[in-house]
Amino acid sequence: MFLLLLMAMKIGVPEASTLADIGAAADFKLVDTNGHEISLESFRGKAVLVSFVYTTCTGTCPMTTLALTRVRDKLEKAGIWGEGVEFVSITLDPDRDDVEALKRYAEMYKIDTSRWHFLSGDPAEVKKSLADWGMWVKRDRTGVLDHPSRVFLVDPRGRIREIYNLEFLKPAWVVDDVRTVLGEKSNRSTDEKNRPARIDR
Repeated sequence: MFLLLLMAMKIGVPEASTLADIGAAADFKLVDTNGHEISLESFRGKAVLVSFVYTTCTGTCPMTTLALTRVRDKLEKAGIWGEGVEFVSITLDPDRDDVEALKRYAEMYKIDTSRWHFLSGDPAEVKKSLADWGMWVKRDRTGVLDHPSRVFLVDPRGRIREIYNLEFLKPAWVVDDVRTVLGEKSNRSTDEKNRPARIDR
């Protein structure tokens, strides 16, 4: 059983990679703080870090956002922010987090939303996206939302390659992982250029 699982995780992953192929990332079509429809497919060719937060959270969401700002700073220093990698944060509370609420949230953390996209939309569509990503939300009697804290690394092919919690969301580790998946893209491009032309007989 373990051997079969290991083989499944290696499907489509270059032999030298240290990251497993967890599976295809579910696409979504949601709205960002500028009113533009954003899909995961539109980031194909880049590494994407996908997180889930809500603006009135006083627990793990601010911690996750702050941790991601440190990751972003590390990516900027590495010269791969924006050109090679972007962030997406999807609301866990679409009934209250409209575009304006997300815009204020991003401004509070001094986040440039041209490369870090905060998404909401029709509540039914957002909730479907949450389910597609294996996220769940439970509201208690005071209105506080209980939810898992996860950040997903999606590679340029749209495959999930790592899932972080707050404990493992270390900037240096994430940058290494991003370099890995971007390096795989470069290696594939080189291989394709060097591949002999096929001659049908």
